[in-house]
Amino acid sequence: MKKTFLSLTIIFFLLISISCNKCNKEKSGVPKIEIAATDSVKVNIHRYEKALFTVDIKNLRGGLKKLLPEYAFFIPDSALNDSSSLLQMKQYLTDPFIITLYDDVLKLYPDVKDLEAQLGKAFTYFKHYYPEKKMPKVYTCVSGLYYEEPIRYADSLLIISLDVYMGSNYKYYKEMLINAPLYLQHRFSREYIMPDCMRAIAKTIVDNSKENKQFIDYIVYEGKILYFLDATLPDTPDSLKIYYTKSQMDWCLKNESNIWSYIIDNKLLYTSSTSLIAKLCTDGPFTSVFSKQSPPRTGIWIGWQIVRSYMENNKKVTMQQLFENQDAQGILTKSKYKPKK
Repeated sequence: MKKTFLSLTIIFFLLISISCNKCNKEKSGVPKIEIAATDSVKVNIHRYEKALFTVDIKNLRGGLKKLLPEYAFFIPDSALNDSSSLLQMKQYLTDPFIITLYDDVLKLYPDVKDLEAQLGKAFTYFKHYYPEKKMPKVYTCVSGLYYEEPIRYADSLLIISLDVYMGSNYKYYKEMLINAPLYLQHRFSREYIMPDCMRAIAKTIVDNSKENKQFIDYIVYEGKILYFLDATLPDTPDSLKIYYTKSQMDWCLKNESNIWSYIIDNKLLYTSSTSLIAKLCTDGPFTSVFSKQSPPRTGIWIGWQIVRSYMENNKKVTMQQLFENQDAQGILTKSKYKPKK
């Protein structure tokens, strides 16, 4: 009897797993991509903070010169002959707070093998969709809690400020980031590094050049950004991609038709009013037009579902074509988006 019960339990959970995988796949609209091992991208993260703190303060110019070949992006050659730049660097390296941040970063991130593996997988998918793109060279640093831009991406360089991913309960966040809203602090954790990295890349490849944007343009653009995360981070929960807690994600899933009805009933799709757009699209603890249990940016969440539905119903459209398409109304029409009540 026990054996039969155990067998039935295993089968039950297997069926749930298969069902959930199927639902996730259908919801994202991103087809599963099989990539050969030979096409995998290998990532080697360059740890600028480690290299920098090995420099001898007494021979700062000489020590920085040795770092130039690998870290020229951080240390312009001209800075080595500029006394004020050298003084600023010395002040940074001897600042007790920066030293503490660095020590704490080393404790939490003694190595970054897990990040290298995750980035390698994400870049492999990125390369599949954009084979002509140069894969990013990745660096880490200690930024001094520069939370406004913890990930910087430019000219195929990706820089991760590890001190902004120390865990939401890290002692210095509440003490030092007095201007940072509390609702942001749950994002200062390791699990948000990958979504933040791929979001930074997405913003450079999704066309956002259209002028005189309406609400529909804004949410479809943001939906494209999140769709890129669907494609390059297929195993990452949706909640991490959009910065929602589980309860916030559940709220959206239960109230999708209500959000859409609010947008339609209030004729928001074609408004250009920044104040109206902000109500459903700006960050915050919740969406003000709904209950305090709602997550922020519910309009963007709807844009994500529109883009997913569009790609699900237009399978011949490539990701590059999607990102170049500025006709948000056309995307909405062809998406056949209609949330269930």
